[in-house]
Amino acid sequence: GSAGWCGLAGVDLAGAGRMCGIIAYLGSGDTVSVLLEGLQRMEYRGYDSAGMAVVMRESGDLQTEKKVGKVKNLRNACAGRDFSGNADVGIAHTRWATHGQPSDVNAHPHSCSDGSLAIVHNGIIENYQSLKKKLTGLGYTFKSDTDTEVLAALIGHVRSLEPDLSLSAAVSLALTQVRGAYGIAVVEKSSPGLLVGARRGSPLILGVSDTSLVVASDATAVVGLTDKVVYLEEEDIVELRKELVDGQPQYKFHIASMKRDSLLVQGISTENRPSRVDSIYTSDEETTSGSRLDNSIRRSLLTSNKAISAKVVREMHELTMNLETIEKGGYDHFMLKEIMEQPKVLRDCMRGRLNKDTGDIKLGGLSQVMDRITAARRIIICACGTSYHSALVGEYLIESLAKIPVEVEYASEFRYRNPVLFPEDVVIVISQSGETADTLEAIRISRQNKCLSLGIVNVVGSSIARETDAGIYLHVGPEIGVASTKAFTGQVMALTMLALQLGRSSGQLNEETARDLGRQLYAIPDKIELMLVEKNLEKVQEMAATYRYAHNFLYLGRGYQFPVALEGALKLKEISYIHAEGYPAAEMKHGPIALIDQMMPVVVIAPKRDSTYEKVKSGIEEVVARKGSVIVITDEGNRDLDTLAEFVLETPVTNEYFSPMLSVIHLQLLSYYIAKMRGCEIDQPRNLAKSVTVE
Repeated sequence: GSAGWCGLAGVDLAGAGRMCGIIAYLGSGDTVSVLLEGLQRMEYRGYDSAGMAVVMRESGDLQTEKKVGKVKNLRNACAGRDFSGNADVGIAHTRWATHGQPSDVNAHPHSCSDGSLAIVHNGIIENYQSLKKKLTGLGYTFKSDTDTEVLAALIGHVRSLEPDLSLSAAVSLALTQVRGAYGIAVVEKSSPGLLVGARRGSPLILGVSDTSLVVASDATAVVGLTDKVVYLEEEDIVELRKELVDGQPQYKFHIASMKRDSLLVQGISTENRPSRVDSIYTSDEETTSGSRLDNSIRRSLLTSNKAISAKVVREMHELTMNLETIEKGGYDHFMLKEIMEQPKVLRDCMRGRLNKDTGDIKLGGLSQVMDRITAARRIIICACGTSYHSALVGEYLIESLAKIPVEVEYASEFRYRNPVLFPEDVVIVISQSGETADTLEAIRISRQNKCLSLGIVNVVGSSIARETDAGIYLHVGPEIGVASTKAFTGQVMALTMLALQLGRSSGQLNEETARDLGRQLYAIPDKIELMLVEKNLEKVQEMAATYRYAHNFLYLGRGYQFPVALEGALKLKEISYIHAEGYPAAEMKHGPIALIDQMMPVVVIAPKRDSTYEKVKSGIEEVVARKGSVIVITDEGNRDLDTLAEFVLETPVTNEYFSPMLSVIHLQLLSYYIAKMRGCEIDQPRNLAKSVTVE
């Protein structure tokens, strides 16, 4: 378990989803409506296709509906079906394609050949092709190109080999043959009051109430159904059951572990019992690949007794999220709402950590490990995407304020290049969702090398929060828009507080300087508020109208503004589909200057108080000399650049250390309004999903 996490007050696990969304429901409500509403809320997790399967109460039929495209297509298809109100149990899924292109056939749920069970799945089954070959050899046929249908067939096959096993034991036994990550939910025809969920490397939560049980990959799907949740841990399997007691339905759940050291086969004796696999169990030389699979299943059952363990106890948490936090609140898009709420959420991020009167900072979750961080040989920060850009700001801050060497790595590269680590190193991982696959692997590598691992995440109870030694929660609330905005400023705020506390604890900052900087930091949300007034929004919209047809953009910044340039370029790419590149301003003359003409807008971040201001100013003059169209972001009151720039956007004056949180606001708004004017899907840009939890 973790030594401590800073700011664990109530549970808010929005964003704990994977690239796709799962909801599975067993209860007395209208199952189809519950599933559709859950999918609608999770659509930002994936929106290539959606589907559901329900077990009919009277007939026991397994009815499936799935449609390519958004959840509304599925909703329309379900409206023409008669299964609404006639099912107690169902599973549903919204997909971000990994195996097989988006289509009705490839959409989840998937069934086994005889249609006896259905499954929804997040993650990637790495050995699905070899499993598919073996199952094909046993006579199974496949309709889709997905790894999930292979998993459905595998569970169905185990069911046919060992019909005496419970569904949860059969699912667990099938999963012994699987390499990869999964969060799954399974229903079967013969059990209209039964639902099974399991996870490895992909989050699932269990929602519990008196009238229903729900398994989901994302808390947003659970809000309104219950405020009691259980985080399923790695390799947990949960069985949900509806039982009639004195004619009244009761909902019960049983959580077990599939980890090898805690396993036994429940409800079945394997001693002195002929197995149905015996008839095809021959020596390896004689076997087909199909029967080798059966032998492997049999060995798992007989030698390691791996099906499911005795019950394990998992803590119940209260879900603090409410519907208001996951709705647009009158804004056209979640992205705009999340940009506009940055002053509020940054105050939430600082609450209880930064004293506004004294400027003192105390990150409670790091108190037990602060001495070790201060004494670190070096700090390595691993992240992906937007979190990588905040990590770069963190590198500059920690080296400037605490004088501890910092390296920033793409987590996807770090894990595969056999990095040299020392036990005195500290590895910090940053992830909004807390589930990013590459970033999680970086923690495991740091643990193998006996490094201290810290996490900076938004989602309480996420995998990274559970696997690191200590960390900081952002507390910026659920981020629904796929393009990250408030999580970026929240990460920079958390890193700034960490750098200031490290500077003081290492003796590099004296008490007076540290407190003065702390008080200045406390004013940042107020300064962002001043930037989000109507007058500024109108100015950015005017700019967006000018540049909406551009094909390329350059973003330039130096020092603390260079990561902001990278982040601004990423935002524009993500949601407006305009090609954009971020560069250190001085690197422009080493190549990119060849691209500059009157059709190339160049955004330059040049706060006058920055130490590199004069250098950046001369770079602007070089762009203008080549007829480039310049947009400048600078301190309010600075008139130096008015004659050079086509547009000047002003930010309130602040210390150089804190300026990234201000200058990025203009870039977020610029990308939003350009995308809106181009008619782009802002909250759900093509080919992207909110959290990248597969490699």
